[in-house]
Amino acid sequence: MTIYNGKESLVLCTGLSLKEIGEVLNSGKGIEEALKEKGEKYLDRYLTWEKYKELTESEQLKEPVLPLIAAFPCIGKTTMSREIATAFGLGDVMGGDAFRASLREFIDKEKEPAFFVSMYETWKMFGEKTEENMIKGFNAQAKIANQSMERLVADRGIRDGESMVYEYLHFLPSQYQKDTLEHPSFIPIVLTLKDKEIWKERVKSRIKKTHLKGGAQRLLDALDTYAFFQKNMEREAKEYGIPIVATDDWGKAVDECIGIIIKRVKKLNALAGKELEKTTMQKKYEEERLKAKGKKEEMGK
Repeated sequence: MTIYNGKESLVLCTGLSLKEIGEVLNSGKGIEEALKEKGEKYLDRYLTWEKYKELTESEQLKEPVLPLIAAFPCIGKTTMSREIATAFGLGDVMGGDAFRASLREFIDKEKEPAFFVSMYETWKMFGEKTEENMIKGFNAQAKIANQSMERLVADRGIRDGESMVYEYLHFLPSQYQKDTLEHPSFIPIVLTLKDKEIWKERVKSRIKKTHLKGGAQRLLDALDTYAFFQKNMEREAKEYGIPIVATDDWGKAVDECIGIIIKRVKKLNALAGKELEKTTMQKKYEEERLKAKGKKEEMGK
């Protein structure tokens, strides 16, 4: 079995463990029969994703799969993004931390000062430390992140048809265009963590697993502030009908996220042969390209 190619690799989308996938592939039976024995849910996921791949490869369907995973540090957004990318063979994961760091090279600090300070200190730009000013500060910082990420979703994702996973902590649906949020390819999911003690333990363990040069104490000191912003993100998610998945039980969370994506893929499959109306952002970026092309041609005369 290869990781991303071949019929066997599609079994990854079921959410079964690697051990269980091995049992399916080595059962001596057909994949569908072996999956049915594991449970109808797993067979349904496999068949749904297999259908999507068939439709896209035959060019009957040209809509990508664009999951977006949002949460604050150590709740699981990066790990969940990798789980999803592996399960569905989506090669690209657009990480918010690296994306934000690169944006700082191109954004004017004087025009957008909120983008250059720590998230838990953005309230200082609006006065005293009140909940209202904390929200204002976060929203000011999030605006650029959301505008930039929506551009990637609308342009490289929806327009070009390139499937990928996005993950970052500034996601606010109120800062997205309505038709981007409602596009069938776009699948935002907000993660949460109900047990604060588990959150603390994950912060402590991240220096052993991902952030090898530390930073755990800084996060622990700011955990109450992060929790406040996390609740604000969840509030918006509820208002906009975006699913919220608790990661206290990791295996259950992965299974739930895969289920959410499969449900959306079924809707995409039903769109085979249909051409969707362009979103507001698609139109905007196409106009920008046409203008840029016109200027280039004018300069070449």
